Amino acid sequence: MRNQTVAPERVSTRWEDHLPDLLDKLGLPAEGAVQVGAHRGQEVEALTRCGFRRLVMMEPNGDHLPALREQLRLHHLSAGLPEPEHGHPAREVVAACAGVERGQATLNVTPYDKQSSMLPPLLPMAVVRQDVVPVIPVSEVQHGCNVLIVDAQGAELEVLAGTDLDRLRLAVIEGSATARYSGGSTLDSIAEYMTAHGWREVAAWPHLRPGVVDVAWLAPWPTPF
Repeated sequence: MRNQTVAPERVSTRWEDHLPDLLDKLGLPAEGAVQVGAHRGQEVEALTRCGFRRLVMMEPNGDHLPALREQLRLHHLSAGLPEPEHGHPAREVVAACAGVERGQATLNVTPYDKQSSMLPPLLPMAVVRQDVVPVIPVSEVQHGCNVLIVDAQGAELEVLAGTDLDRLRLAVIEGSATARYSGGSTLDSIAEYMTAHGWREVAAWPHLRPGVVDVAWLAPWPTPF
């Protein structure tokens, strides 16, 4: 049973520094996590510290995949965590964007590649190349996971629309106060979507970049995953 008294907190640190404590405070097990926008695996070590037995890492930029797999090998493979339940693999790399339905999308790769997006960036961001990449809904890969982490650079609402929220307990979603991509979501539009589905904010961690915040959302009911 989740703690009904947890109030939102706002501190100037990243989500990966505080996720273990938040899981403990909420009484949530670290069964499995889907990370949309896993990049080079910078957060694999932190997710391993949380104790997640299963990691599903979605990353469309092929340049990042070797480093991502190496981070999984260095940290998660060697952690000695129990095997996931129901025969799910402990580590899964999905070389695709997350979206509403299967298909293809154009990945707009920017000079600072963590800002790459399915959506065209607004100025002053520039595009250095465009790659055609697969799109796979989170709902198809989230089996055995109770936590979702989203860093989709403006495409957060498309990611959420392709996710089965009923099978999750916690979501950490990066958002921006103003749209940085053409047709991109904002913190307000993400909040409207999540609250409409009964989720509530339980923590928020601002980035050093003004207006960018990682927000943790808690599901309104205990559900199987």
